[in-house]
Amino acid sequence: MTGQIKTRHPLPNGTRVTHINQEWARRLPGGTATILDRQGPWPDGSWEYLVRTTGDFSRQPSPDNPESRTTWWPSYATTPATTNRIPMNDRTPATDSTEQEARSLHEFLTHGLTTFGGDAQQARITYGFSSLWAFSSPEVRRYLLLLVAWEARDTAANDNQYPSTAGQYAQAFTQYAAEWARQNPGSTADAFCTGQHSAYIAAGSLAFDRDDLEVSLETALLLSARAPQTGAGQ
Repeated sequence: MTGQIKTRHPLPNGTRVTHINQEWARRLPGGTATILDRQGPWPDGSWEYLVRTTGDFSRQPSPDNPESRTTWWPSYATTPATTNRIPMNDRTPATDSTEQEARSLHEFLTHGLTTFGGDAQQARITYGFSSLWAFSSPEVRRYLLLLVAWEARDTAANDNQYPSTAGQYAQAFTQYAAEWARQNPGSTADAFCTGQHSAYIAAGSLAFDRDDLEVSLETALLLSARAPQTGAGQ
């Protein structure tokens, strides 16, 4: 049908989606589920997605309807959620999947924080941030940590604002991002997220350490909350 955008599958892990039967959610920012894993392609070319979604399929995510259930959705019934950014399935095929997944996850974290007025704990419970973070690859977690540090580079907090371990990481990452931007005028988020520098090494160490998943998630949430609410990768 003319004017329709056909979804290209498979969609990356971390993509926010809705089910074809949730007609009321087709224009709901943030969608109703998150892709955790996928299987396929099957002989007919279709895929299946393991998604985390709400207990009540008929209502949108909320404090009394958290995304606490996992189930499998077929690709023909799975549609990327409406966002203010370029849909993940419209990005060029050459785009690295790690970047795609990290940006999709970043958008989801930001959506949760915005929904609950910056209350990270409530957002974590309602949207299942902890399990999604643990399910993401360490490469995706590293990219996201550096991406949100880049976005928050001009809004660094004072040294005593976040005394926790996560706060210290957030402070260090934003300071390095700000210094990188000064030393590399015109540089991009992707260049910072993939460049071989000390922040890349530190973010990798944190992201790959499964014993510190709560610390790395808290760091990502702190930075997401401080970053200006504009398009990612500015």
